Amino acid sequence: MKKEIILENLIKTYLNEQNPISSGELKRKCELPFSPSTIRNYFQKLDGEGLIVKVHISSGSIPSKDALRDYWYRNLLFDGINVSSKQLEEIAKEFDVFISYKEKQNLILKNVFNVANKFIILDFDTDEVVLKYQIEILYLFKEFIGYNLDDIKKMIGLVKLNHILNKFSINKIENFNREFLYKHYKDFSIDDLLSEKLFDKFNYGLSFNQDFLAYKIDAKVDTKDTEFIVIGNIYNNYLELFDSIKEAS
Repeated sequence: MKKEIILENLIKTYLNEQNPISSGELKRKCELPFSPSTIRNYFQKLDGEGLIVKVHISSGSIPSKDALRDYWYRNLLFDGINVSSKQLEEIAKEFDVFISYKEKQNLILKNVFNVANKFIILDFDTDEVVLKYQIEILYLFKEFIGYNLDDIKKMIGLVKLNHILNKFSINKIENFNREFLYKHYKDFSIDDLLSEKLFDKFNYGLSFNQDFLAYKIDAKVDTKDTEFIVIGNIYNNYLELFDSIKEAS
């Protein structure tokens, strides 16, 4: 129990201050009911378990990535967010994270038209998609009449027609602080991360990749229902970030 209390307070203090913390500093700042020597002993145990990392240029320690992954799984539990896009732009820059959202639209395929055996036009509620004519594609999409866009995209993926998925990027997407991606995120192409493909790469909730986390939830942005993603360094203070979003609501 002492070990968990010490680790939890070390994580919270580090996230707030972004500086290594010694046993004496942790006792003083968190008013822990343990002696510095007891805290120091637990630091050694936590270090041995890979939950904290000793910073050799100082006398302090920081939480490990494994410890932070567990911490974020337990603490990033936000919903009911309602914020403006202008406020998101400011928050993304303040916390140096990438934020993106995609408007949810229940677009229904109303009809499918063959234009002189040259093009296929898919007529949705408020938009349309144009494809090159192939008779097999024409018959396939006639079977999809009455389905919504998201379900159609899933079915396209199942029948291995991924080469035409790009044609279906008709939901409004907004991105904030793209500079974060240019500096840090190398696993996917930047074009993919700035497009609707981003929302297919991550499941709802938390995802981790090396030094980075992605958090995908439903949210209201400018009063519209959206899928919402934050991507940033695992050592960022996301509790403070989401508190800023709630205060801005």
